[in-house]
Amino acid sequence: MPSLSIGDEAPNFDLSSTEDAVLMLRDEVARTSVVVYFFADPTNAGAHRDLDALSQHLDRLARLRARVLAVSPAPLDALKKLQAGRKLLFPLLHDDRSFSAAYGVTGDPALVVVSRKQRILWLANPVDAVAEALPQVEKALEKEPSPAKSYPKSVINKLVDKIVN
Repeated sequence: MPSLSIGDEAPNFDLSSTEDAVLMLRDEVARTSVVVYFFADPTNAGAHRDLDALSQHLDRLARLRARVLAVSPAPLDALKKLQAGRKLLFPLLHDDRSFSAAYGVTGDPALVVVSRKQRILWLANPVDAVAEALPQVEKALEKEPSPAKSYPKSVINKLVDKIVN
């Protein structure tokens, strides 16, 4: 079982989502940091509590330039039902090929933050309660530089010129 640490490269995955698309980690981190919640049972009360906590923090995480993804081996239909029933505004991904094992997840819920450079920024495996971990997640995300910081000056100048003129 792999043991990931902060700074390690996050294993890539490509999983079917409740949005009827295949999402790849490397495509997601190109735009934003990603908070990944791993859980096993979509009927578990603890998973419901954790998913609701993530849902309540979506705006704050978006301001910190982060997106939430939840990964479970549960069938896609069960995940769609869970998403609709809890009114979750982030995709749930069907882990049909055990990508969670590459993160060292064995069944207990886990929470991983992946930077835009596809590096582990923060992790809790297992996580007891997402609501209690979110302040630490937010602190880790606050340290991430703006994605525009790495843009060449010429690109930024063209964008500003286009907006102004």
